[in-house]
This record gives sequence, C-alpha cells and structure tokens, in this order.
Amino acid sequence: MTKFTIGIVREGQIPPDNRVPLTPRQCHEMVLHNNKLDIRIEWSPIRCFKDGDYKKFGIGVQEKVDNCDLLMGIKEVPIDRLISGQTYMFFSHTIKMQARNKGLLKAILEKKITLIDYELLTDDQGHRLIGFGRWAGIVGTHYALLMLGKRHGTYDLKPARECLNLQELVDQYDEVQFPASKFVITGGGRVAQGALEIMERAGISQVSKEDYLAKEFDKPVFVQLHSADLYQRKDGQEFEQQHFYANPSEYDEIFKPYLSKTDILVNCMYWDIHAPILFSDEDTQSKDFRVKIISDITCDVPGSIPVTIKSTSSDDPIYGFHIKDKSIGKPYQEDTIDVMAVTNLPNELPRDASRDFGKIMTETVLPKIMNYPEDPMFERATIAKGGKLTPRFSYLEQWIAG
Repeated sequence: MTKFTIGIVREGQIPPDNRVPLTPRQCHEMVLHNNKLDIRIEWSPIRCFKDGDYKKFGIGVQEKVDNCDLLMGIKEVPIDRLISGQTYMFFSHTIKMQARNKGLLKAILEKKITLIDYELLTDDQGHRLIGFGRWAGIVGTHYALLMLGKRHGTYDLKPARECLNLQELVDQYDEVQFPASKFVITGGGRVAQGALEIMERAGISQVSKEDYLAKEFDKPVFVQLHSADLYQRKDGQEFEQQHFYANPSEYDEIFKPYLSKTDILVNCMYWDIHAPILFSDEDTQSKDFRVKIISDITCDVPGSIPVTIKSTSSDDPIYGFHIKDKSIGKPYQEDTIDVMAVTNLPNELPRDASRDFGKIMTETVLPKIMNYPEDPMFERATIAKGGKLTPRFSYLEQWIAG
C-alpha cells in the first residue's frame, strides 16, 4: 500500500526558530489513526521537541526527508535547502511583496516547487484557519508589562523566553502590583485575543472608550480599539469593515484623541500599506503626547507606528526612540519612547505555541491532505506550482521580475 508521506524539515533561519508544526504526540496519533499516512522527521539540534522525543513515539528521524509528498516547516526554508519539484508548506512571508523574501519566491519558481502558505489556509467563508497570532499577542503584551516595570523601576518580570511555559509566565503576576497606567490595545483578531488574555491574567480592567478618554484611574486599565475606532471614511459615510479592507486609502485616522491619554500602546492590528498611519512624527513632538511604551506586535517596518523604524530580536528586544532627534538608543530614558518590535514572538514559548498550532493542523487541515490538490482549501493557499504563480497571486510577477 502506497502511503502519503509528510516530512518535517529542520528549521534553517537565523536566528533559529525552535517551533514545530506537529509535536511528537500529534505525529503518533495521526499515524495511529491513519494507516495510509507516514511521517518522517529531519534531524535537528534546535527544536523545542528533541529528536529523541519523536523516536519515543515511533516516528522516524532521518538525515534527510526528500522524496516526501509534503514537506512542512514553520519559517521560510533557506534557498540552498529547497528541493526541486517538492511540495512545501510554511510561512513564506511573500504575499505582501516582502523584500527580504523576493529571492526565495524566485527560487521556488525556478525549482518548480509547489508552495502552500499556512497564512492562506482559510475556510469557505475566508476565515483563516491557522497561525500563531494568539501567542504573538500573549508574548507581546507580556513585554508591555515587563517594560512598564522597567520604566517605573518598581518590579522585574522574566521575559517569556526564560519561562518554561505560559503558566510560569503568568504566575509572575501574582507577585506584582502594576502601577496606575492606561493601555490601548488595537485590533480584534487572534493577536488581540492573546493580548486580552494576558490583561485578564494580570488583573487589568477594561473600560469603555468614553471613560478612557474622560477619566483618570487609580489602577491600570485598558481599552480595546477596533478598526472602526481608529479610522473614518473621508467621504463622511458610515464605516464598513469590508470596504475599509478593500479601500484603506479612502480613510483617515481618528486615533489622535488617545495620544494624550495613553501610557502604553499594544499594537495588534493588521495594517495595509495604503492605510493611514496611527500618528505622525510631528505628533510625538507635541507636549500632550503621552505614550512612553509601545509593544508593536504587528511590527510592520515601515508601518502604522512611525517610531517602529527597525525590527528587533529576542536577544535585544527593546530600544529607545529619542523623540527630539529620532535616533535609537537605550530604552527607559526620560526623552525616549520605548519600543518592542520582536518579529518572532511566538518562538519565546515554543512548546505551548507548537502544541496549539499542531492541534489546529491535525483537526482542520491535515485530515484533508489526502485530497490535495483537489481540495479548495489547498487551492486557495497555493502561491506557486510548476514554475508559475497561481492566478490569485499573479500580481507578484512584476515584483519578482523587477
């Protein structure tokens, strides 16, 4: 009997990513319940689950995992490791024409690789099925609380990367009294849900937009702002979310009233390059500008936050943006806005994040994998096939050629 083979590749990005698309137990359970499936693991010294963990569950670990029906990873596969003619599934970060991955997509086309992107896996209604957004929100909001303690000099929190799991991370909050401060959380998707989870675990209360703007509080509070709270149509018509997503250039930002009322901004919102930015460099020069801490979880550079002028890593996650001369230096200075812009936040809790990711994969995605490529879910998520871009992503042709 011919089996459908899945190979889990070794992550090759620098800095290294420790996450996995499927945990050892998830691999075991999938093979146990499907005798037409085989899963192979490419050896790796850096995974959060070790090679030996997979072997204990009877999953083979090999030097190479070529000649599989599907190769799965997390981050972009290095160009020199791409195998011609194979089918890959990973986060490619190419559909927004990200400059750093132009060469990757070009190589995928040259090698006639089929590329399925996790980010594009959706149900029939267009809702995303899978991602690490919740964990980005959790880790990024924890950074906001960590930065608040550093700036006030009143408490210290371990960063997520030094915690075994989410429970150890949130247990720290039991020993902390957070100072009176006001947080804005932007967005309403998975990232924002992770942020709200941390605010609840930290005992920080949510207040209405009206009270947030009109009152000061003797405890930490937050407000959640959705797209309709941040943007308005230029033509004066009522905000419509789908219209905004399709025509972001037809909107103005209305965030300015919050700039004089906010101490910490936790940015969880998807941003389109044609949408207005939330505030300007000139706004930061105003004596009424109050924001001193920004956890920019979305981390678009350039993006909706003008002081996010570079991305950061977990080894050096926070910088100080000097308002007067727009230079970068040490955070927590009198004249700095402190910015966290780590691009790989979920990797700071890799075991928890991988379990969550793999659970969704095994429940919603991989049960249909035997029907590839006929299943519409995979058709929607396929960027390239047979040396060509699929019709949905033909808009990338000029970018690649340029």
